[in-house]
Amino acid sequence: MFLARPTHFTTITIIVGLLLITNVNFTTEANLSGLHFNLIVFHSPPFDVLIPGPNGTFTYTGSSVNIYKWLKERLNFTYSMVLLNETLIKKMGTHDAAFNLLQNDNTLTVVSQNCDGIINAFYLTMDRAERFDYTASAWSEGFSFAMPRPGEESRLFAFVGPFQPRVWISIFISLIFVVGTMTFLTWFYNRRWNIVDSESNNQSSLVPLIPKSNYTLLGSHMIYLINTITNQGGREAYSRTSFRVLTGIWVLCATVLINSYTGIVTSSLTTPKLKPSINTLEELAASKEIKIVIRSDISTGVQILQAKSGIYKVLGDQVRSEPDRIFSDPFKLQAKLETGHFAYPFLNSFSIAFVGSQYKKDKKCRFKVSKILPLSHGHYSLLFKKGSLYTKTFSKGILEIWEAGLVRFWVKNLPTIPKADECLTENKRKVSRLVPIQLSDLTSAFLILGIGIGLATLVFLLETIYSKLQRYKRRTKK
Repeated sequence: MFLARPTHFTTITIIVGLLLITNVNFTTEANLSGLHFNLIVFHSPPFDVLIPGPNGTFTYTGSSVNIYKWLKERLNFTYSMVLLNETLIKKMGTHDAAFNLLQNDNTLTVVSQNCDGIINAFYLTMDRAERFDYTASAWSEGFSFAMPRPGEESRLFAFVGPFQPRVWISIFISLIFVVGTMTFLTWFYNRRWNIVDSESNNQSSLVPLIPKSNYTLLGSHMIYLINTITNQGGREAYSRTSFRVLTGIWVLCATVLINSYTGIVTSSLTTPKLKPSINTLEELAASKEIKIVIRSDISTGVQILQAKSGIYKVLGDQVRSEPDRIFSDPFKLQAKLETGHFAYPFLNSFSIAFVGSQYKKDKKCRFKVSKILPLSHGHYSLLFKKGSLYTKTFSKGILEIWEAGLVRFWVKNLPTIPKADECLTENKRKVSRLVPIQLSDLTSAFLILGIGIGLATLVFLLETIYSKLQRYKRRTKK
């Protein structure tokens, strides 16, 4: 089901692409020289940042401003920035407030200026294409997850983890086989000869012995094997060569097992193992700890919400079952993302900026950026009032900027994107901390000790009960 192709979204992508192509026609370019434009601005970090000042003034910086500064010099026009009303933003949300102001909805806006466009770039949806004029793509980039950094795996069963279950089963079967063989050999030799090694003169003498039961032999051999495999040592004296060959092979096998086991345990204590990282939509859909949040007005959100089959439909069903994970306001989404329980597929630059901003605030790497997702790139255009005569001229200037690589350069060097290289680099295998081993590292060892004490107590109680029962039976017989 996860491999089904999202044909519906592919159709939408093709339609949007055709709209962009048909809209960018340079045969009727308008001369912008001497014209003035009123452009709507709003706070949209990390790409565009608004800093309020005294008496209603503000400072606005970012990649979109750099685009218009370049176009201003290239096309010889001027512009002024119109700030969105905060009351309107709280009532409608940032984007809807900007759209209504651009359409001059006087019933909802309190701004008297006739606005010509929005300075920020937007993903082009079918609704936006119908309501506004749009330029060629001003920005295009792949998507990645901004997501919580995976925590360390529990060490509760750290002393079982070094070997896979099949290895433990093989060791258990080997123990039974070796103990059984040793018991059989001992029983067989004792049946024919009663041999006692004389340690004083290194001679063997045939003397009668009190025969040991098979259960006693079995217990003795089992204790010897457990001592060797737990690196405690022990002595199992017998003069027969076949018996010594069997114990020698066992000791050699135990050496390999012990060294392998202790090496892996030591490594797991000094280099904590992290939980698997999520790098695909399939892994995110299967995760029980991290859930997806989406915006309904960007390409990934549209793709997930409109999918009829495949992994996108699975994710769409998940978010529809919890509508509080679907957003149109980016600031509300970011607040949800900061809780540390969600992953957000968006532009890779945003993911990097989000991780950096959280590192700057918390002084630790709480979040990470996934690998680039196998999704269609997001294309973002500048929006103008419907019926604008200047959109095609702006599109030509934007294509010149894009071909020169200026937009990517501006975004890459934005001061509003905090640097957090240690949160973005993949963790290589190294000793992650130079501190004494903590109690949490040895939880499984104390768990085993607790289980052993509990079993010993249980056996003690059973022995006591059994002893009293035997005494009672003897008294009743008398």
